[in-house]
Amino acid sequence: MTLEAHATAAGAGHPPAAPEEPPPATLVNLAETIVVKEENVFVVCRRDGSLPVGTPHPLGVYSDDCRFLSGHELCVNGVRPRLLVASAAPGSESVHELTNPALPLPGGRVLPLQSIQLRLERRVVGRCELEETLLVHSYDREPLELELDLLLDADFEPMLAIRGIVERDRPAGVAVERLERGLRFAVLGRDGRHRATTIAADRDCGPGEGDRSLRFALGLPPGGEETITLRYELHEGDGPAGAAPDPGSRTRATRRTPEAWLQERTTVVTDDELFNRVLRRSLLDMRMLHSRLGGDGYYAAGVPWYATLFGRDSLIAATQMLAFDPPMAAETLRVLAGLIGTRDDAAHDEEPGKVLHELRVGEIARLGLSPLARYYGTVDATPLFLCLLSEHADWSGDLSLFRELRGAVDAMLGWIDGPGDRDGDGLLEYACRAPERSGLRNQGWKDSDEGVLDERGVPLEPPIALVEPQAYALRAKRRLARLFALDGDDARAHALLRDAGELRARLERFWIPGRGYYSMGFGADRRPSEALASNQGHLLWGTALPQERAQAVRDALMSDAMFSGWGIRTLGEAEAGYNPVGYHLGTVWPHDTAMIAFGLRKYGFDDDFAQIFEALLEAASNAEAYRLPELFAGFSRTEFETPVPYPVACQPQAWAAGAIPYLVTGGLGLVPDGLRRRLRVRRPSLPRWLNRVEVSGLRIAGARVDLLFERAGVGEQVALTDARIDGDVEVVLEISGSREPSSGRYG
Repeated sequence: MTLEAHATAAGAGHPPAAPEEPPPATLVNLAETIVVKEENVFVVCRRDGSLPVGTPHPLGVYSDDCRFLSGHELCVNGVRPRLLVASAAPGSESVHELTNPALPLPGGRVLPLQSIQLRLERRVVGRCELEETLLVHSYDREPLELELDLLLDADFEPMLAIRGIVERDRPAGVAVERLERGLRFAVLGRDGRHRATTIAADRDCGPGEGDRSLRFALGLPPGGEETITLRYELHEGDGPAGAAPDPGSRTRATRRTPEAWLQERTTVVTDDELFNRVLRRSLLDMRMLHSRLGGDGYYAAGVPWYATLFGRDSLIAATQMLAFDPPMAAETLRVLAGLIGTRDDAAHDEEPGKVLHELRVGEIARLGLSPLARYYGTVDATPLFLCLLSEHADWSGDLSLFRELRGAVDAMLGWIDGPGDRDGDGLLEYACRAPERSGLRNQGWKDSDEGVLDERGVPLEPPIALVEPQAYALRAKRRLARLFALDGDDARAHALLRDAGELRARLERFWIPGRGYYSMGFGADRRPSEALASNQGHLLWGTALPQERAQAVRDALMSDAMFSGWGIRTLGEAEAGYNPVGYHLGTVWPHDTAMIAFGLRKYGFDDDFAQIFEALLEAASNAEAYRLPELFAGFSRTEFETPVPYPVACQPQAWAAGAIPYLVTGGLGLVPDGLRRRLRVRRPSLPRWLNRVEVSGLRIAGARVDLLFERAGVGEQVALTDARIDGDVEVVLEISGSREPSSGRYG
């Protein structure tokens, strides 16, 4: 299946106008692929483990945004094997079980189908090293002489070139060198860096047909088997591969196994095995997406298009995982604080104090071929940074990170009140300043060109003020005020609270009295779009509304026009621009739905929260390997029995993988108050079929907390029945009183 790839996702830019041929990234259905990832190396392949040879595609073996292997096909006696089953359940390795079709043999005999087992196992074993094991087992009653050919190729193309955003250009060509037991592909990049992929087998092999293949002669007795191990070493450096030892590629991965990684974090076990599997898949996907920049980690946005640092995506994913992996929030904040804007650079949409949108490394970054290599075109990453910093303080129970990053915090607040408010009206706005078609026209989370539109289906014209960044800024200022006050700066705290109150009043500009809900935003004509969209749900997440307005937002978002039965649509079903498979025009995004549900919970709409939680769980249970994709189509649940895939959605994708853990946090009612050495448990609310939930190893304010939740009977409320605390923290259960968000000074 082929489909034109979406223009943007977490920021993508634009392909050249009228290309002679479609970019390879348009020729794939990611729902039919398998992904393996470990730190900065990942593989995305067809389910049979192959990478097509001789045809354009975006599949391959990647390291740091460069494709080191683009072709990998197996043949037995000139015939491709058939797929039986494939799995990449741990995320760090894959298994592809293959067998033979009817196979011609020398002498005229035909080997019956399914007489051979061919198993391909693949894993990342070092920082820049991949290992494959090929097991060939015969079930035939006669001896077999087989030729196994492995066809290979490499192009060393950067991801932005594969996606058609920058020109594909490899004038020097890729050199192919035959080794004693393998091959080496090598190229001198346009940036003067040497890149190579060395493939070494553990046994003798000869050339197949052509100079880019390996042939293994196999002699199998009845019931016999042979194993071939291949190692792929990925090299990038100032010198060519093989000239000197490459310590980086030979360094064995030090990351913990998936099971060990899970055990080192908060664990949640329920009495429902399907729920456990969905949550486990989500957490393992977050482990897969862990990547590094220097010494600090972050969650890469998604595989394959966005396996790198994205401000908005990485911040939201870290927020979603605070109850499970709080150290990642600190690492993410440090990484992004070190990259905040320092100058006014229109080409990269950079301004002092602005948080990064997207970072690319490698050839394109070194040559400056695209602003997207280091791009700041995001209106919401800056307030989201401050929200995460404040919430991290509530989980960690101290102000050390806030104090460490105080300079960056001041710069970010300066951007929000300065360049971020382009016309001085007290609201955040954006307008792309990068050269035409090299930056992002839209710079909120709905960043496709057509993603922000009016009730006629016409895209708004910049500068654009979206509603959700205002909620993020309001929340950030209100929560930061508490940190400044605790740090002894009462004057700054009062100023931030005053700003937050004024911003809350300005939200009235987005209210549409005739429709009874909030506009997604307004453009240059200053007229609020009347299109019904999901953006307003983030006002609930930011606790930016009075209760009666929150009720109106709830009514709009839980209507049949917005709630598909699987989640909240990005755009209402009756709107002029609606398209159930339009990227931001009616599809369902798990992270968007989860943030809305979290906000509904804050305002006491527990039944709606539970309905959405159950819908996303059921969507995940119907997905391949229980994995929520980046997005899926907005068709109603009454139209199809399972969610309709969006073919080029990233899988895994960080804020989609984080949606279920985040809803678990919200459903259990975990409200961190570590700065007062307290964990509040507010009105536990869980899916109807869960009767017992055990939480182990929850970390807050340096303490470890284990909790047990149980339901007395069908329809009964969930109760906290046991709490074990190791450390100086108290657990406070809140089950009665007002269901409105806290009306305290800091909200």
